[in-house]
Amino acid sequence: MASYRKRNGKWSARVRLNKERQISKTFILKEDAIKWARDCEVKIQKGLIEDLNQADQITLKELLQSYKKNETIKKKGFKEESYKIDKLCRHEIVNTKLSKLSVLKLREFRDAWSLDHGPSSVNKYMTLISMAIKYGQQTLAIYLPKNPCEFIKRLREPEFKGEVIKPDEEKVLLEKAEHSKAKWLKLVIMLGLDCGIRRGEILKIRREDIDFNKNTVILRETKNGLSRKVGLSKRAMDEINKLPININGKLINCERGDTVDFYWQQLKKWTGINKRFHSTRHTFATRASMNGWSITEISAQGGWRDLKVLKRYTHISAEHLAKKLQIVK
Repeated sequence: MASYRKRNGKWSARVRLNKERQISKTFILKEDAIKWARDCEVKIQKGLIEDLNQADQITLKELLQSYKKNETIKKKGFKEESYKIDKLCRHEIVNTKLSKLSVLKLREFRDAWSLDHGPSSVNKYMTLISMAIKYGQQTLAIYLPKNPCEFIKRLREPEFKGEVIKPDEEKVLLEKAEHSKAKWLKLVIMLGLDCGIRRGEILKIRREDIDFNKNTVILRETKNGLSRKVGLSKRAMDEINKLPININGKLINCERGDTVDFYWQQLKKWTGINKRFHSTRHTFATRASMNGWSITEISAQGGWRDLKVLKRYTHISAEHLAKKLQIVK
């Protein structure tokens, strides 16, 4: 049953959902209040009532913090995502109640965020908000008629430009790496260039994971969450045999990725080659493709599960294609 009360010249209609919960809304005209209450009663009978009570009580900030505590912590990249959530929580939009989080407010946030962030970064933050809202809907059972992020158009991202390390650049990098205090730096570069192994995967390799007879290594706890066995090049194997055996059993006596970054940055200053270490994976994929490796082989070696992502790593030059066209069948 609905009840009505006039207060301050307006009519308040209340409809009881159950013994403990009720919904209410205020109208200027009593006729509108009665109509709304009757519509609610019909929806209650059909099980279609929209109960925004929970959405009215929780802010986007509280939802993001709950998502961080219960979902982000489970991910391999939890540090990066935690940082993004903390950064988001310093913006005023997070003080908005979920029920009031409209498409217009999110679009204004996106446009304001894009003034200081690139399109790719903005899209990632919007995706993070969307995932938090889905978490609220599916895990916390917070009713929302829709996820407003689904109606926000993603910003157009610039064309991805990967870098490939040229043979002459590779020669200089390896020569200068021999003078680094990090005696393992040359091997790390070879494992990236020749084998397409990620930096994080390289640092986790233990000597017991290497098969010195078959020239293979097992990569454990990879980015994709799966272990994989890959091949090692001859020169990488030769370099491995030169390194001293560490007491902790690890191949590379280095614990942190930023330590590798430090020595790589130092190497860039020595050589004048301004390319990221991740370029070694681009170089591997490109060279393997030009040397006749199949997509399946490249994917298995480099650990790319999505072929669309792998395509971004292969940068076949026009000169190489021209040479292929000169071959007369």
